Amino acid sequence: MKLKPLDILKIYQGNSEQLSLKEIFEDLKQISAIKKCSFCGCSNDTLKEFAELAQAKDEKKLAENATEIQIKIDSRKKYDCLGCSPCYAADISNLLFEMSDGEHIENKSESCATEFYSCNTTQLKEKWPVERGNYIVGNEKATIAINTLSNTELPKQLAGFLKDKIAIAGYCETENVGIEKIIKNIISNPNIRTLIVCGYESGKDMMGHSSGQALLSLHSNGITGKKRIIGAKGKRPVMKNLTTEQIKHFQSQIEVLDLIGNNSIEDIIQYVNIALSKKKTAFDKKEINGFENREIIAQNPQKLLLDKKGYFVILPDISEEKIYVEYYANSGELLYTIIGNDAASIYYTIIEKGFISKPDHCAYLGKELTKAEYFIKYNIPYVQDMALGDLSDE
Repeated sequence: MKLKPLDILKIYQGNSEQLSLKEIFEDLKQISAIKKCSFCGCSNDTLKEFAELAQAKDEKKLAENATEIQIKIDSRKKYDCLGCSPCYAADISNLLFEMSDGEHIENKSESCATEFYSCNTTQLKEKWPVERGNYIVGNEKATIAINTLSNTELPKQLAGFLKDKIAIAGYCETENVGIEKIIKNIISNPNIRTLIVCGYESGKDMMGHSSGQALLSLHSNGITGKKRIIGAKGKRPVMKNLTTEQIKHFQSQIEVLDLIGNNSIEDIIQYVNIALSKKKTAFDKKEINGFENREIIAQNPQKLLLDKKGYFVILPDISEEKIYVEYYANSGELLYTIIGNDAASIYYTIIEKGFISKPDHCAYLGKELTKAEYFIKYNIPYVQDMALGDLSDE
């Protein structure tokens, strides 16, 4: 009888926290050999995380081996996630985070926005919402916010019926950055006293996330000393950009109504009206603002320094559905022609062969190859742009 992954993988055999990096890598190799996992973004991301942690712990050979598998998966990736339960890669990702204390692994962005509110409302001193995201703002003095999880159409539909009755409505597909944005927008507006969580759970279509379950767990249980949501089952439920004080403020300010799985506009409107009937007043604690946000204004380069490795001429052929990239030395000598069907495979081949060395050249090439791919797929006219900046003699 063929054994199932749950019977083979060491992470499911108990005492997973005692596994060595080598044992975890063996699990990752087996996971990567599973057909659906071999095309999956979750496997790709977890292998990156493993390589980073192995490198930090001076396990260079393991890091190299993990990177080799990760590159193969990335080159043939077909989807970001499938919504599997359990997600083998996500479970290893959580284990790696615990092993690293969250120091060497980065997170994988989305957010959840008269007669309908109490006369005891607060005039907001700062521009609100404080966080950018995919939401619809209604009446900032209203007491209700709605998070529709992975249902991206529901906020617009609800706003059509409820715009004066709700402060904000939006969707949220991730159990870390997305939830952080929800909390910042709520605790910066003391008028909001009820959060309705509805729509399809993000874990239904996005492997290992479960942002709804994470949000409910955060409200009920708070976070650990490592800022991990207590009781959350998602891939990386860690609130890196919130303090314990801010979490407690959120827990005190908000009543959460759990309608996860419910996409009925009629039902949600009914719950909104029930919440409004409670006539809640503004939260008696001062709103929290001044979240750190290090913004940098983008600017075009003033000088253009040629890549010593050479330059590229991109020639998409729609009749053959191929992209031809001619690679030249700066002297003008044609060195190679790279041929592919899509931007990713060509870009990967150029980097693997060492034909490019400057970050700005990589960014330019990625942009131009994507334009060329769009020409082949959608017949959008393609003309290769010049690189930005004035050519320098340096």
